[in-house]
Amino acid sequence: MRAELFLIPEPVGETRLAGKTVVVIDVLRASTTICQALKSGARAVIPVVGSGEAAEMRSKIGVESTILGGERGGIKIDGFDLGNSPFEYTEDKVNGKTVIFTTSNGTKGYNRAGASKLIITGALVNISAVVQRVAQAEQDLAILCSGQDGDFSIEDTLCGGMLLHKLAAEAKLELELNDAATLALLLYRSNSRALQKTIARGEHGRHLVKLGFEKDVTMAGEIDSLPVLPILKDSRLVLESV
Repeated sequence: MRAELFLIPEPVGETRLAGKTVVVIDVLRASTTICQALKSGARAVIPVVGSGEAAEMRSKIGVESTILGGERGGIKIDGFDLGNSPFEYTEDKVNGKTVIFTTSNGTKGYNRAGASKLIITGALVNISAVVQRVAQAEQDLAILCSGQDGDFSIEDTLCGGMLLHKLAAEAKLELELNDAATLALLLYRSNSRALQKTIARGEHGRHLVKLGFEKDVTMAGEIDSLPVLPILKDSRLVLESV
């Protein structure tokens, strides 16, 4: 299996991802929050790029059946119902609702993967479910790290490296890696016993702690704590049975 990892989504065109399994990763915090929202009973999560696009979509779908969620700079967008903390997405708030979701980094990657065969939301909290589905698909893999404001992020790259490690060590797949994937694999193997500490010490982890989201950073590093599989179908992230 050819497995490519991209440290940030900006340079990646749709043709580069065509026909592949794509795993979109934003550990802090979009991927983690998407997993929590669907685990809490959300009907679907619709990832969009802009807050205006989110509001327009809500008016079309209907206010009663939707929730607006998202952040800019880590802070809830004015006028939105929820921010980007997974702890906000409780069953009493999102069960049966469609969450229209926009974040600074994590929701941008989905619109680059329109020609892909399978698009999965990946995080540390659902890593084993993602490994199982990627292996089952038997297609070339592209791991799309969301990064942070156009720069490398250590937590997304660690998660991508863990995915590659498990595909090789547990799924017994023979992987042909690009250089960024090799880097991610080495980074994970060097920090596999200290993932949460490494994430917390990273640039975005420190930023979120300063904003008061230390619990979010800790939760995002809890391996397989949300064993769900969000798959993009018809522009909506929905649960696939695992």
